[in-house]
Amino acid sequence: MAATPATDVDPRVARTRDVVIRATAELLVECGFERLTIEAVAERSGVARSTIYRNWPERADLLMTAFDRLCAFPEIPDLGSLTEELRVLGRDLAEGLATAAWGQALPSLIGSAAHDPSLVEAQRTFSRRRRELVGAVFERAAARGEIDRGVDPGTLAEQFAAGFFFRRLISHGPLDESLVEHQIAAVVRAASAG
Repeated sequence: MAATPATDVDPRVARTRDVVIRATAELLVECGFERLTIEAVAERSGVARSTIYRNWPERADLLMTAFDRLCAFPEIPDLGSLTEELRVLGRDLAEGLATAAWGQALPSLIGSAAHDPSLVEAQRTFSRRRRELVGAVFERAAARGEIDRGVDPGTLAEQFAAGFFFRRLISHGPLDESLVEHQIAAVVRAASAG
């Protein structure tokens, strides 16, 4: 009899993992990375600590999996205009940082990663995925001839997102339409200047 492939997961195990991830995600929003304990996850999920540790031997792996579940990374269709695509991205980013579960948990991740090297990868993965999403918009704009092909999409993506993250994490200013339009204008100028 052939061995069961590693990718075949018993549906009961998959359900248990899902319950644990969902409970962990809820707790990340409520109490943050630094205060979340496996004991709290076990209590919230109704799954034994031993089962949780068997599936996630490292706490950071469970936290990263749960945070990934919270994160929504929209696909931005080709709208034929850098400005329009940035407007969609900017509104999504502003709303996400202000009201979405990942936006509520993000400050805790950043603070925890500063003191817990095991969480640095979660922060890097989140940042990389956001940069790739925005970078794709700039790559399309370069292909359409809207911006110089020599401009680095990653740098533009960071410039575009910086104002949103500064407002959410540092100044606690409004994440509103004015900010979206300001960031669009600033990054389009930077992209045009090369």
